[in-house]
Amino acid sequence: MHTAAAKLMDFDAPESKTTPRSNTLEEMEKWGMRFEKTDLHLSKEQILPMRYQYDELGAEALDRLQQIQAAESSEGGEGQDMNSTSRKDLYALLRENHHKDSVLTDFWNQTHDVPDWVDWEQLARGQEFFHRYIGANITGFALQGFVGENSAATGVVEVLVRTGGFSTKVLLHRLFETFQWLLQCTDSVADVMPGGSAHASTLRVRLLHASVRQRIMKLTASRPEYYSVEKYGVAVNTSDSIHSIATFCCNPMWLQLPKQGIYPRKQEIADYIALFRYLGHLLGTPHEYFETPQRAKATMESMFYHELEVSRNSKVVLHNFIECLRDVAPMNISKEFIEAGSRWVNGPEFSETLEVGKPGIYYYLAFTGQIMLSWAMCWIQRLVPSFDRWIIKTSREQLKQFVMYGSVLKRPTVFDFKHIPNESRRTEKENGIATQQQQSLSTGQKPASVDHWIERYYFYAFIFASLVLIGVAVFVGSAVTFVSPKIRGALEMGIVQVS
Repeated sequence: MHTAAAKLMDFDAPESKTTPRSNTLEEMEKWGMRFEKTDLHLSKEQILPMRYQYDELGAEALDRLQQIQAAESSEGGEGQDMNSTSRKDLYALLRENHHKDSVLTDFWNQTHDVPDWVDWEQLARGQEFFHRYIGANITGFALQGFVGENSAATGVVEVLVRTGGFSTKVLLHRLFETFQWLLQCTDSVADVMPGGSAHASTLRVRLLHASVRQRIMKLTASRPEYYSVEKYGVAVNTSDSIHSIATFCCNPMWLQLPKQGIYPRKQEIADYIALFRYLGHLLGTPHEYFETPQRAKATMESMFYHELEVSRNSKVVLHNFIECLRDVAPMNISKEFIEAGSRWVNGPEFSETLEVGKPGIYYYLAFTGQIMLSWAMCWIQRLVPSFDRWIIKTSREQLKQFVMYGSVLKRPTVFDFKHIPNESRRTEKENGIATQQQQSLSTGQKPASVDHWIERYYFYAFIFASLVLIGVAVFVGSAVTFVSPKIRGALEMGIVQVS
């Protein structure tokens, strides 16, 4: 499925030289993340060829489905562009025709034959992990996964700015689509089994990735300057895919939740990584890099160290992401609060490189209040299993309703090919809805005030928690002061008696 030759455009990967590993562990550091390089870690020379590999079976299946779609349109008297794959659900076409074509049969079997290493009970536990720490997971997903990792993954960014999906006009919708997929994949284990809704959505995403790759590479064939294959590799390549899976399942464990005071248990780590190993398998991503938590962590660290590089387009994606989310109802989160959270989760060095804004102290205190609440919730759930089950159940029900049937998506998406790359499309820095509304005001008009209620709530939580901690410290100090003389006196009396 994955070969070193980039057949889409007949581009060859640059020759790489494999350097022998040293017996002495080398300490690696980048943007505040430190780790010791082991045999499980990937070198730059090992990652480079992956940029010129891709999901060939998915690409071939897309070609066949497009041919079937064109034939059906022709029979119905309708003309159709071969690159337009949104007129009929590709998964429906696959389901109807997989037994009629050898390539589609292979694709169907590869995604419906369950590997021996899949343990459905473990995957069910992995699904619960996401909802158990839902507040911290969403915070990490947004502020580290998107603001940090996604913005600095150069190959991913170069594709994003060419699809138009990171324009502020459509970005919120696109984020909700991604979140819908994540919610579907963490709802119930039946959903990720063959025939389930999450299983179908994952195959749709895989075909969507193949569509984006096909379109960008065809444009590059006629205009090589449109996208640099030599620099970034094939669009939506194997390295990007591995990096994305690592971002989803490894970053929460070692980069996101610990920054919020939550340290997942070993079993939770193994379960969640196992879930995304299976999802990676469905997406046509080499899953062996996630066969154990140790190897998955090493893969995450390798990708972070070798593949992240801040570029001009990184800052475009970051700017548009913040603009898209600021002052949007019902949460009404301010730009400064997002910046404070981003700096907290990503660290000062990475944030400076990305040119994240520097908000005032109030926003850091408010974000600290959110961290305190998440930490307190974590420990209450661990101490009270019934409360933990209630949180998981409520999270699943409420988020499904809000994301899939709310005002943004209105109904579950089928991940069709909406953001089609073209020669003139390049995403630049744009203002979000709130900023546009302020700029449209006539002279003398005052912008409508936005109630940043949740930030105020978090700030009050910080004040309350701080007072409680101070009170506890004072009480303990007083108790020690009161008891110490008596203990010392008792000890002295004991010594005298013994003498």
